[in-house]
Amino acid sequence: MSQWFVIGAGYTGNRVVERLRAECEHVTATRRGGGEGTLALDLSRPETVRYPTNAIVVCLAPPGPDPSGEVARLADARRLVYVSSTGVYAPGNGAWVDETWPCEPVTSLGRARVLAETALPPSAIALRVAGIHGPGRGLVDRIRAGTYRIIGDGRAHVSRIHVDDLVEVIIRAGRSNVAGPVNVADDDPAPIGEVADAIASQLRVPAPARLDASMVDPEVAGMLMADRRIDNGRMKRDLGVVLRYPSWRDAVAARV
Repeated sequence: MSQWFVIGAGYTGNRVVERLRAECEHVTATRRGGGEGTLALDLSRPETVRYPTNAIVVCLAPPGPDPSGEVARLADARRLVYVSSTGVYAPGNGAWVDETWPCEPVTSLGRARVLAETALPPSAIALRVAGIHGPGRGLVDRIRAGTYRIIGDGRAHVSRIHVDDLVEVIIRAGRSNVAGPVNVADDDPAPIGEVADAIASQLRVPAPARLDASMVDPEVAGMLMADRRIDNGRMKRDLGVVLRYPSWRDAVAARV
């Protein structure tokens, strides 16, 4: 039985904890404020950062004011899985983006993720995760409610990953010796307008309206209009992942 230490038990982290406990692993879950069966741990406050150095440490916490300093506090872990983002990459103009694509983010969160990754020890793995969707988090509910809006002309490709598949990737990463950056995405990046219109059609509701990028927060526009098709080849090859939801269409079909 391995010892796991999950930092940031939120939407994805809670599912990682539940899966590991179902497999009879020893798991400690943390959140910034603690509570609900979790320990309090805030990477921006060094006095709260304590973990077993023989544990598999999974960091899902978002970057704070000092991203590199915060991640450096985890360098003593036997195995460190850092959950990063494809937001570290430069815009793609529709190109397929693998782990060698330039890390030239256009958002402040992307820049913070790059700083965090620079502090990782050589043995750590950085999972560069595409847009996460799943129960309670995705387009279906918002399109059904009529609150979703497409930023720009809808042609920008957006890659996604279902939360169940992400949990599988995280656990495989923790149990492996794979190091360096690994993209985490499904097989079917698609223009956001195509996705939204297809979901609306299945729901038999009006297609979402388009908004000019100048009308939304630049951070949001930067994320949704980066137009990258994320290459997941290393994830499959080195971690042996077989996707439960290889396309966003599979997940939507299960919910609509």
